[in-house]
Amino acid sequence: MNESAKAGSGYPIRAVERVCDILDLLQIEPEGVSLVAVTAATELPKSSAYRYLLALEARQYAERDADTGLFRLGPAYRPQRARQLGRLLECAHPALEQLRNKVNETVNIGVLDGGEVVHVAVIESQQMMRLAARVGERGPVHATALGKVIAAGMPEENVRTILSGHGMRTFTPATIVTAEAFVRELARVAKLGYAIDDLEAQDDGRCVAVPLPGLPFLAGLSVSAPSSRLSNDGVPLVVTRLKKAATAIVKAYQRSPL
Repeated sequence: MNESAKAGSGYPIRAVERVCDILDLLQIEPEGVSLVAVTAATELPKSSAYRYLLALEARQYAERDADTGLFRLGPAYRPQRARQLGRLLECAHPALEQLRNKVNETVNIGVLDGGEVVHVAVIESQQMMRLAARVGERGPVHATALGKVIAAGMPEENVRTILSGHGMRTFTPATIVTAEAFVRELARVAKLGYAIDDLEAQDDGRCVAVPLPGLPFLAGLSVSAPSSRLSNDGVPLVVTRLKKAATAIVKAYQRSPL
């Protein structure tokens, strides 16, 4: 056996392992990780972890969010993310249409990108008066049901970093505007398994969201409607239908060819 083969099997190069550890961490935390989290996961000194991240950033394997300071996978990995997202949207479309027809309101899929929620799929209600975002439209984490349900699956440290970097703008009198109150809300969301934007982003808008677990990135599924049609009393039925649709979407994604 030659020396390179020995190095690959019995004698792994420690520096390469460190790089792989960091890339693995960025892969499973697509919303981004702090330097402290990288240090803890790799057991590297803070200064060493920072140098590794700077080297990855220079080669576009990692990038740092200017607002939050979190590190995430860089442009070199975006083609893979685009393929994963395209696969999700293709798998989700039948369930989204079925859900829209059942609730007769707008349905959405949102993902986290740079500390904000991005609507990647929107199937609008067929009613004349409807609440609908546009594909590609961004929303704040703290004032949307999709943002809440995604944030509930993140480490609290990362959530606080996002809130600090992006701020907590007041949209309506019901908007949550402190980190402490938002963290308490996330605990409730995690316990219930769904989130509500209860007139928090728009005065007459209510939205209910559930997570899409088991995907390679954080995502959520929601129903949005004027509050006059989606009352609090109607939320349990919507949640039941959302969870059923979410299960169908995740199963379709996991069974689809790579």
